[in-house]
Amino acid sequence: MGQSLASKAISGLKWNTVSTIANAVMQIGYTSIMARLLDPEAFGLVAISIIILQFGGYFANMGLNKAIIQIEELKKEHIRAAFTSSFLLGLAFTGLVWVLAPLAAQLFKNPDVAPVVRIMSFTFLVNGMSATAFSLLERNMRFKAISILETSSYVISYLGIGVLLAYLDFGVYSLILASLSQATIVAIGSYAIVRHNIIMLFDWSAWKPLFSYGSKMSVNSLLEWLSSSLPSILIGRLLGDYKLGIYDRAHKLVSLPMYMLTRTISKVIFPSFSKMQSDNEKLGKVYLSSITLVIALIIPACAGIFVAAPEIVYVLLGKQWGESVPILQILSFAVALNLITMFAGIICDAKAALNSKIVLNIVFVSVLGILMYVLRGFGLQGFAVAFLVAEVVRILFYQRAMHKILALKYRQQLSVYLPGLINGAVIGVLLYLFSSFLRTTALSPLLILGVQMLTGAVLLAVLSLLFPHKILKAEIQTMLSKTGLPEKISTRSGRAFQLYKSYILNTK
Repeated sequence: MGQSLASKAISGLKWNTVSTIANAVMQIGYTSIMARLLDPEAFGLVAISIIILQFGGYFANMGLNKAIIQIEELKKEHIRAAFTSSFLLGLAFTGLVWVLAPLAAQLFKNPDVAPVVRIMSFTFLVNGMSATAFSLLERNMRFKAISILETSSYVISYLGIGVLLAYLDFGVYSLILASLSQATIVAIGSYAIVRHNIIMLFDWSAWKPLFSYGSKMSVNSLLEWLSSSLPSILIGRLLGDYKLGIYDRAHKLVSLPMYMLTRTISKVIFPSFSKMQSDNEKLGKVYLSSITLVIALIIPACAGIFVAAPEIVYVLLGKQWGESVPILQILSFAVALNLITMFAGIICDAKAALNSKIVLNIVFVSVLGILMYVLRGFGLQGFAVAFLVAEVVRILFYQRAMHKILALKYRQQLSVYLPGLINGAVIGVLLYLFSSFLRTTALSPLLILGVQMLTGAVLLAVLSLLFPHKILKAEIQTMLSKTGLPEKISTRSGRAFQLYKSYILNTK
């Protein structure tokens, strides 16, 4: 990366990290509060509605937001064309979903689905008006503005409007209106910052390069939606709202923190990867470095979630959600694998290698469907296991894609998993033994969970920072060697950092 791009990436990581931590904490609190104010059926209804809206969303956007970021030479005409198409498609799909909402209710055998879907259909219109402005913020790597906008909108919409409406007994509509409120605030805020031209343009020469890339992105996004939504679709139709609510909360408990963790990096690396798309060697090194660091965090974190699942569910959701515990344990690793492969997917997007990604996603959906059919008799746990096994298959296929696109050897790609797998195994075993002892005491679940989190964090810090695997150590050494400090360090934290830097760089 050039110096300017590198500095923007570092600044973006800093702001996204702050935003991620803040949003993760708020989402945990919000989930805990709403799980006590609402019943599982409310979450099941919203989960069904989100599935339908996500399906329509891939056609309503046509991948134009990614095209705005990926295209090497962006012109004013491209911006006007993107806004025109996003707005009109958003308007059209709002009307279409409103009309077809009763069919969705019939599909899921629940008449309550129709009014929920109709209200949430306005998300298409709001997102259609904001997609271009938000994509321009990402393309220009203005992550400070994005972080402030997303965090403040979450506080107002979810912690303010959502919780208040749930307390006033608005039920499922408290979840819906909170979501719509945040989308509206983000739309207004992003345009206020960018202020791009909103005069519509109907010129195919300006639309063509965007749709050439965006249409393939849309197909890929649709396939990814199908792969992630297939369990919810089948559970909602075969087992009902209650079971879907149980599955959805378990999935959210692990996917939200994991998503926020990887999102911090992914939001920065897509525009960064796009800017270096012509340099395969450099792109390959950055890709391997990125997933080495992410895997070293994600796998140990998921091992901790697996062990602490009973306390997590009891504290955050309440004892009435006990059925979610085994589902959370299985999904903790399935979601982790899903998020790891996301980086390979971003490489395909940045390199415009979308045909390979389409084939890969078709294979994944097919494998997932077959596994779900085979394991359907095992209920929710069967669906969760199917998701986990399918993610392992997806990783193998993405390794083949990275070998073809970036000429990365299979041994290189497999080796980056070692630090995370070793640390995850050590942390999982030690935390399990310690947790087994804690559960025999009279300590409350909240206190046990706090001790588990502290113990896991300490173990992860010791293993990753003081005694890192040689592959992880090489990445840490590379980062530290590029970090300069003034000769005279007056702060305690500065001196501590310098001591650590000297320790890592001078140990074999």
